[in-house]
Amino acid sequence: MTHDLQVQQAALQSAREEAESRRQFIETVLAEVSAGVIGLDARGRISVANRQAALLLALPGDHGRGRKLADVAPELAEVAAGAGRGGEAEEEVDVVRGRDSRRLRVRASHSEGGLVLTFDDITRLVTAQRNAAWRDVARRIAHEIKNPLTPIQLSAERLRKKYRKDIAEAELETFDRCTDTIVRQVGDIGRMVDEFSAFARMPAPKFAQVDAEELLRAAVFAQRVASPDLTVELEEPTPEAVLRADGRMLAQALTNVLKNAAEAVDAQRGRSPRLKGRITARLLVEDAQVVIEVEDNGVGLPAKDRDRLTEPYVTTREKGTGLGLAIVKRILEDHGGELELSDARSGQGALAILRLPTATTVRIGAPAGAVTA
Repeated sequence: MTHDLQVQQAALQSAREEAESRRQFIETVLAEVSAGVIGLDARGRISVANRQAALLLALPGDHGRGRKLADVAPELAEVAAGAGRGGEAEEEVDVVRGRDSRRLRVRASHSEGGLVLTFDDITRLVTAQRNAAWRDVARRIAHEIKNPLTPIQLSAERLRKKYRKDIAEAELETFDRCTDTIVRQVGDIGRMVDEFSAFARMPAPKFAQVDAEELLRAAVFAQRVASPDLTVELEEPTPEAVLRADGRMLAQALTNVLKNAAEAVDAQRGRSPRLKGRITARLLVEDAQVVIEVEDNGVGLPAKDRDRLTEPYVTTREKGTGLGLAIVKRILEDHGGELELSDARSGQGALAILRLPTATTVRIGAPAGAVTA
């Protein structure tokens, strides 16, 4: 009997060790997979959640174990309920945490004693698909609309030139207003179509050595001329930084960012007429990156869906095309960089951060000719 008990105890110990080993293996696998995984028990409470699930859903430190799914991730609760009714369910859901929004593809299926939910972050995939679709739309718009614009404008100008002298004095002001309106509106549409064309047919960058300081200084000066009623300044001193980039495309990106900042300040001054509009540009060198910051004291960024502001045709301005930041983002991505949007450090306004890989840099205070890779 004693021998049998010892054998049983040894078998139980071996089974326990094997179960523990399997548990550790499963937890290791779950921790490393790129998909989020959540296990629910029969009562709908979280029994396990991997690291990616905690990251995507901003779960608390204990990964929500023991809590109802509806309490920590209500967006996924409906998918889980669908699996409870039909055995399996798959949906795409939008998850908002703070100011970040993600699109997740969620799958729920039954397991022994509960449910397993797996989900992938498809935000970038959806954005890429949407951008491709908008590029096709932009190409069609540019082709269909641009052709009649020139004859419309030329006709209006010809009418004004040829028949203005024959218009009665009482109707002359109306005639001038009408023809001016046609010419001006055609010009506005033409500029909009040019943006469509620029977005749809963005050329591949032609890389060369570019002086980042001179590029930013020129863009700030141009915006200062375009917005004489605003304070547009470049924070000094600036480090010397050399980029391997397409100077023309980067100049376009900087122009768009500064123009956006000026429009945001103008919108805020419409609400607060006494506001002293300010735009500040900075050039920084951080590790192997050149960082350009543009900060303003305008209306700021929306609290929700701000990550979608870089998508085509998403804009917070009444007359905006929604292409400015989309073009900036695409230019930076083509250069191996990235665009970040956040709140201004002063609390009022927005901060746009352009990060670009540097070719070589010369830091402030370095001896002449001292170049660091």
